[in-house]
Amino acid sequence: MHSSLKYRRILFILTIIAIFMASNIYTLIPIYAVVANSLDMPEGSVVLAGSLFTMFYGFGLLSLGPVSDYTGRKKIMIFGLLASAVTTMAVGISSGPLSLWLSRSAQGFTIASFASVAFAYAYDLFPFKQRTLLVVLINTGFLVAGIFGQVASSIITLFFSWNTVYTFFAVTYVILFAAALIVLPDSKPRLRNGAPLRKVFWTLLTHGSLAKCYLIAFTLLFSVVAFYDSLGRSFSGTDYELFTIRMVGLIGAIVSLFTGKLIEKYGEVKTVISGLVMGATSTILILLIDSQVALVLFSILFVSSISLLIPTVITMIGTFAGDERAKALSLYSFVLLTGASLAPPIVSLVTFQAILLLLSVLYSVNLVLCLLLSKERKAEMVKEA
Repeated sequence: MHSSLKYRRILFILTIIAIFMASNIYTLIPIYAVVANSLDMPEGSVVLAGSLFTMFYGFGLLSLGPVSDYTGRKKIMIFGLLASAVTTMAVGISSGPLSLWLSRSAQGFTIASFASVAFAYAYDLFPFKQRTLLVVLINTGFLVAGIFGQVASSIITLFFSWNTVYTFFAVTYVILFAAALIVLPDSKPRLRNGAPLRKVFWTLLTHGSLAKCYLIAFTLLFSVVAFYDSLGRSFSGTDYELFTIRMVGLIGAIVSLFTGKLIEKYGEVKTVISGLVMGATSTILILLIDSQVALVLFSILFVSSISLLIPTVITMIGTFAGDERAKALSLYSFVLLTGASLAPPIVSLVTFQAILLLLSVLYSVNLVLCLLLSKERKAEMVKEA
């Protein structure tokens, strides 16, 4: 469908967009106090701006994916980049609580233009092997963004100002807009019969196989945020040691590059089971072996499990949803974000050991769901035969 060089360019530009778009989910976290002092406002008001971002990001995920069925995926992604440049610059020039809340809310909505639309775009244009690699790289970009967004924000604020963080990202979005406009091929709109969106979402949520996928998806980013947030709260070492543990854990993201081959050889369900076993093993071992070396090593295994699970679950949802995959993937992204949003308040109530135990239980429950899903799929294949 596409030449090798053109395909590599598409892979590269979409991965870079994934990193920079998702980074702004995290840019405010390390500079709450700096922004509060600069704007002479309580730190809680800055935290509220982060919550508003998450809320409107969720609204964007649920609405922009379905809209792309009618407009085409590329239009939503490239104009989303341009709109994100405007809203991100607006965050940087905020002068008080109200302007920060409004701009951060608008930024959340516009940045949501990429995630679910990009996954549907991959399904529209590419065959299985190319599509799987693209989904893997986009998800790897999202994982990298969790670290990159916070590090970039901290460093730029240290040497310049917090306002410069958002100027930097706004300029980057304009550059990425121009690059995407040139590099990305168009995708045709997929016209629909106009069924009410809430009815479509309800149908997807109550679909047996998809419902199990959504339950698993809910725990994925919840696990990542809960693990690293709880680790940060309880870690007794230096900031440098904590930073090192987080960075070393990203080595596990390399596993995602093998997802396509694993799915091709063993199928989606067995690949998910493998990821869940890895996740459960890592959390149990960290819980049982109380040492920093074990924490470093098994955090790699933990990230590896997430890196394997996320693209595989996306592949399953895209397959099971058929023609409604844009809406199904929008719903997936919303469920994923909801899980991530619920992690911090839970983490604040319990110890790191309790979080590890909770994650072990969640992985075990997910294994049961996956085994049920496997039986359902086999039964459906028998009926079809």
